[in-house]
Amino acid sequence: MKCYSVIDFQKLPEKEIEKLRHSLVCPGCREQAFYRKKSVDGKQACFGSRYCTCRENTRSPQRQREVRNATEVNQIIAESDTIKISFDFDSTSSAGKEPSGVSGRQDVTGAGQNKVHTIKSEQKRVATVSLQKILHSLIRGSGLATSDTIIPFGDFKYKAKNLFVKFPDAEPMTKNALRFYWGTLYNSNNDIEWLNPAECRDVGIPLGGLRDAILEKFSISDSESLEGAAIIFAGRCH
Repeated sequence: MKCYSVIDFQKLPEKEIEKLRHSLVCPGCREQAFYRKKSVDGKQACFGSRYCTCRENTRSPQRQREVRNATEVNQIIAESDTIKISFDFDSTSSAGKEPSGVSGRQDVTGAGQNKVHTIKSEQKRVATVSLQKILHSLIRGSGLATSDTIIPFGDFKYKAKNLFVKFPDAEPMTKNALRFYWGTLYNSNNDIEWLNPAECRDVGIPLGGLRDAILEKFSISDSESLEGAAIIFAGRCH
């Protein structure tokens, strides 16, 4: 194994860089890594990893935030057999909040004609977790990816271990079942119309008619800024 500094790596021929970028690992923990080229807005070239556990790579605010979110999700699924996903971009987990129409225990007592009726309603609170925290949990290797936790969508209920599919495990679907595909990005084409996962080479993600909305929502201005980014989305594999 040969170790590179960022300075040495970016001096390599372009073809060599493209070849090696598919097989980079952290020399300390051997986890998958990525190389991000210098961006058009001035960000310097760098190495990075979404999976690295080395001490020097765990101090960034983003890394600490992801670890906190993963820990929170782990705690929630340890205490709940069902969770709901919030698709609000800025949403936070709300294990203590009650979804509309669902409450905790209620005692309703009414008296009439010397008769007393007591109705007890016990409906279990369902924790709500943002999709962003779900992604951080999956990326950080929490137990969610292999969990039997139930996640309801409409009239259907899915186990987390079936609902969330990492890119290398994606297979063409023969039935109309919901799936969330997740992982990290290797790169995209220049016009950001097509995304390529870092974990495998046989899966591609066409943005289609959602391209402009996605770029605006996440303030994406150039393809280089996507390299190494974590991503999760609902879709079908063909």
